[in-house]
Amino acid sequence: MFDEQLYLIAYNDFAGKAVDEALWIKAMTLAGGDKKRAKWHYIELRVDQMLRDPSLRKSVQRKINPTSTSGAYMIWISFIIALGLIGIATSFDFMNMELNLVNLTYILDIPSLLIIWLPAVFLSISATSWKSYWHSWSYPFLWRKQVGEDDANSAARCLKVKGDAGFVMGILGTVIGVILMIRDISAFADTQDLLNAVSVASITLFYGLLYKLLCYIAEQRVRNLYLNS
Repeated sequence: MFDEQLYLIAYNDFAGKAVDEALWIKAMTLAGGDKKRAKWHYIELRVDQMLRDPSLRKSVQRKINPTSTSGAYMIWISFIIALGLIGIATSFDFMNMELNLVNLTYILDIPSLLIIWLPAVFLSISATSWKSYWHSWSYPFLWRKQVGEDDANSAARCLKVKGDAGFVMGILGTVIGVILMIRDISAFADTQDLLNAVSVASITLFYGLLYKLLCYIAEQRVRNLYLNS
């Protein structure tokens, strides 16, 4: 579709009498003075010239203009429901069949969250760009009504890098925690202390899996809304 647009622009140079003289001379040379053949050489040269111009490429690329915001509301609702269910499952005391909100504090760990989030942010920016990182937040929630196909691809790529980086950092954080425990295993007086330490180390992996899930849903939202429509 993009190439067809460029060929149409090149062909319309003749209709609008906006022929590039330097390209026309080159086309005539290639055609050996035959104007009919030179016309087609000119079109090929003109298209090649436009393909080398990134600003023109951006201006004629396909634009996607979603017409519905229902999906934007649904992704917010889905995230809230998912996090709510995780919170309920964590705080529910199955022995006494009641909610115990104190249990939520067992999975709230700011250092583990930072180990996941900060590297994921900077790695995704280094792999794409600041612009793509911003789009990775705005596009899934339909804050932008019209986007370019290249921008949508870049946002989806950034979301994938974010999710993968967060997941890998979760694994690394847990592995580091286990290594530190093994190096100082004598500090744990009994098995219960060791199990408590393992559960704390596992929180990083939990955050990594959750972050990967949220980024995956956002990536599929971008692909479905802007790229597969």
